[in-house]
Amino acid sequence: MTGILETFLSEPIKHCFNLVQKPEYFTYHRLVTQLRFKPRYSPFSVHLHGWRLYLPDTASFLSTYKAIFLDQIYAFAFEGNSPRILDLGANVGLSVLFFKRIYPKAKISAFEPDPVIFSYLERNIRGNGYEDVELFKKAAWIEDAQLQFKSDGADAGHLVSEGKTGNVQVEAIDLDGFLRERYFDFIKMDIEGAEKVVLPACRQHLEYLRYLFVEFHSCLEEEQGLADIINLLAESGFRFSLQRVWGSSTPLLRQEVNRNGFDSQVNIHAWRERKQLFIKSS
Repeated sequence: MTGILETFLSEPIKHCFNLVQKPEYFTYHRLVTQLRFKPRYSPFSVHLHGWRLYLPDTASFLSTYKAIFLDQIYAFAFEGNSPRILDLGANVGLSVLFFKRIYPKAKISAFEPDPVIFSYLERNIRGNGYEDVELFKKAAWIEDAQLQFKSDGADAGHLVSEGKTGNVQVEAIDLDGFLRERYFDFIKMDIEGAEKVVLPACRQHLEYLRYLFVEFHSCLEEEQGLADIINLLAESGFRFSLQRVWGSSTPLLRQEVNRNGFDSQVNIHAWRERKQLFIKSS
């Protein structure tokens, strides 16, 4: 009973301590309080960290803000102040703003295929004075093409499988070809299932890469593909860490599927030591 009472009392104390000692924790909970009654898919704006942000959906904004700014899932160590970053699946731009906040001189190329969401990305980046960020209204893919895309009006838009129809057509770029002409220190890949096709096609460029973040999605109707990605990273000399984000808590008993048909999501952080890094010749 004493242990239960201590746990019951310690959580409010811990919460109050974090509110005082951790600015991002305070900001996140302030946003939750401010936006808790706002309906989903209702555009709004907030003033945050000196930025004016325009956003299409409260739930996706709060979850993304927590992951990026509070949990810092994209944080990485860099010796200089101008890392070269490729942001695949930039959504409304929170990831780009996080990178710029940490490394103001970062050289960023950001891709977002959803035309509606891209308009938010462009407004949030250009409107807050970041003219040096490259913005591409394109999907990362294995060839230059026009592809079917399923837009959900928030952060879960994705390319649809061959033979299926989306609600918008988007332009896709051959990422392998793009990387032949560019060099990046860090690649963030959040492309809602397409990573299982796109990442292996870029195998030859991984030896020049210091850091990689992949948001892996498992689709119940398809081969899982996680082992293939892990093997690819190991063969390319990366160390890596897996972080379960979403999925059934009892997968041996039952599977749970979200609205896009994914039964699990795993964040993969991959890195290599500086001494293992090859430098691409210009």
